[in-house]
Amino acid sequence: MTYLPGRQPDATQRLLRRGVVAGSTVFDAYTETQWVTVRAEITAQDTEPEWVRADNIVDVVPVS
Repeated sequence: MTYLPGRQPDATQRLLRRGVVAGSTVFDAYTETQWVTVRAEITAQDTEPEWVRADNIVDVVPVS
């Protein structure tokens, strides 16, 4: 998947990252936001995944 990491003050500085879904999605009813746990491609398998807003996901490709 390709996604935009976290919030940054200047949108022009946001860089796309590639990663792999690391777990189930979670819906936060308070903020009405769907969250996905993602592990960036450049990190080790034992690295803690990060939470990414589902609307920050740009592209998804199934792993074959």
